[in-house]
Amino acid sequence: MIRLLMAAAATVLLSACAHKAEPKIVRHVETRQLEVPAALLVCMPEPEAHEVWKTQKDVALYLVRISEAGDDCRQKLDGVRRLLDENSEGR
Repeated sequence: MIRLLMAAAATVLLSACAHKAEPKIVRHVETRQLEVPAALLVCMPEPEAHEVWKTQKDVALYLVRISEAGDDCRQKLDGVRRLLDENSEGR
């Protein structure tokens, strides 16, 4: 009797291994196009140093304009970076 039960149990267990499900192939391609606003692609122009400076104030004002131009580009680059980060997190 025990042999009969063992044979039945083995048959049941082995029958589970006999069926192989067909693999499901999913063919779905999703593309996204990220558009960066044109305002973030143009930086403030760097001031030209063709002027003749007469005072230290003239030099200081030139340095302030250079700093503003650099800060403008850094802020816009940070905006582009945030857009790209948001897009990569949304995937």
